[in-house]
Amino acid sequence: MTSVETFAFLEPWFDRLVRSLDLAMILEHVRRLEPMAFARHFKGFRPQTLGRRRVGDALRLEVFQKKNVAVGDILVLLWNQEHRDLYHAMLEHVKTINEDVEAVERIEDDKAKAFVEDLRGRFDPADLLLCVRLNEVRFSPEMIATLERDAGGGVEVAAAATPRDD
Repeated sequence: MTSVETFAFLEPWFDRLVRSLDLAMILEHVRRLEPMAFARHFKGFRPQTLGRRRVGDALRLEVFQKKNVAVGDILVLLWNQEHRDLYHAMLEHVKTINEDVEAVERIEDDKAKAFVEDLRGRFDPADLLLCVRLNEVRFSPEMIATLERDAGGGVEVAAAATPRDD
C-alpha cells in the first residue's frame, strides 16, 4: 500500500498529523525531494511567513487530490521521526511476535489489545491510530475500527490537543 492510499484512511486526522511536525523540516524535505510541489505552493515565500494552515492545505492538496506519493512518504518519514518514542514502542511490541516485523502477516486481536493497552497509558489514542495506519501494523480491521473510535474522528481531538499557528 502506498502512503497516499494509507492517507485515504487518515483524512480526518491529517491536520493533526501535519500540526505535530516541524514546518521548517517539512518545507526543507519537500524542497529537496519534491521540487515541483515546492515550486507549486511555496516558491517565493519566506518559510517564516508561511502559516501552518497554508502549508497544511498545500500538503492536503498534494496528498489527496494530486496523489503525490513522494509528499506522502515525506510526511510518514517525518511523523515517525517526530513520534519516535511511539514508533519504537510499537516496533518492540511487534518484535515479540517475530523479530522480522515485515514477516508478520497478522496480529491477533488479543495481542493487539495488549499492545494498545500498554501504549494507551503513554500515548494519545489518535497518535496510536496514526502509528498503526502509517506503518501498516497488521491489526485486524475490527481492532483498527476500535482505534478509530478511541481517536474520536480526528477533528475535535486535533483541535483540542494542539495549538493553532495560523
